[in-house]
Amino acid sequence: MMGRSETSQIRREKPPVVFNLDDYRRGLPDRPNDAEITISRRHKVDLWTIQGGQSVPLHRHTNSECILIVLSGQGVYRLDGQAYDVKKDSMAVAPPGKPHGITNNNSDPLVVLTVEGPGSFDAQVLEPESDEKFF
Repeated sequence: MMGRSETSQIRREKPPVVFNLDDYRRGLPDRPNDAEITISRRHKVDLWTIQGGQSVPLHRHTNSECILIVLSGQGVYRLDGQAYDVKKDSMAVAPPGKPHGITNNNSDPLVVLTVEGPGSFDAQVLEPESDEKFF
């Protein structure tokens, strides 16, 4: 059992300033994995790992834009009715209210960093494929 003097030595640390994205990169076999990296009053940063054949369904954010940066892999990004091929080092911006989604149609994982802001952070799924919550 921990004594009082030991308890008082516990330090509470601030969140990191620099993040190692490998700490968040993992994939799930049955659906895209969304790892929330950080959230502030104005911005939300997520790392998505999307396995081959998986999709993040078409959705929109009411009041915030969504910046998408492809870190590895390739896929098809849909924005407001148009389809675009994306690959490592591609970036796309979905303005507030514009439907967007992404599909990995390859065998290698598609790893995507998203930055949403300014807050509030909502996502209205427009083509639900199941009852699963993606956001």
